[in-house]
Amino acid sequence: MNKKGRHIYVAEIPHSEKGSFWVSFESDPDLKKTKADIYGKCLPCIQHLYYQLKEGATKIDLGNAFSCWKVTAVLNGIEECLSLLSEFEKRFPDGHVYGKFGTGRPFSEKRVVVFHTEDEAALQEIKGRVEACLPTVNQDAEITVSRACAVLYGEILGDWREWQPVTPIKRPEKVKLLLERIKKALYWSAL
Repeated sequence: MNKKGRHIYVAEIPHSEKGSFWVSFESDPDLKKTKADIYGKCLPCIQHLYYQLKEGATKIDLGNAFSCWKVTAVLNGIEECLSLLSEFEKRFPDGHVYGKFGTGRPFSEKRVVVFHTEDEAALQEIKGRVEACLPTVNQDAEITVSRACAVLYGEILGDWREWQPVTPIKRPEKVKLLLERIKKALYWSAL
């Protein structure tokens, strides 16, 4: 994409924009950080949550999830996702970035670009950079910030802004369904 400085490399994009899918991106051509995080950070984090819930915990030790941040831009399709990454690469040719784009909602028309960060300073830097790029791609695009895999933890812990390193479960009625979802995710990760 960019002749000088950092490039943003994109993994294989599916042939169809329909359905649920994620495509990784990173400023390393081999996607080393992304690959290392999947089995070295993300999977252990999800397993840690699963075992706590399975053992009947009433409070969740967030562990690494507490310092895991996501900056998400909500866009109108794959082309806008790729345009945002291209604009980001042009405007900010320094440093290392990684994340994913796509959707986990198969019937949604929207697609998102998710930048991952591991501390609040990096979070603020990435957020500012994404905000600077978005008007070129889509002036109506939304940007959100979240901690950890809010789609998992948020179901039982509530708003991520209220989380602490150890956070009480606020919605115990959702634990059983979340355990089933995590169990399926862990099963598929083993294949």
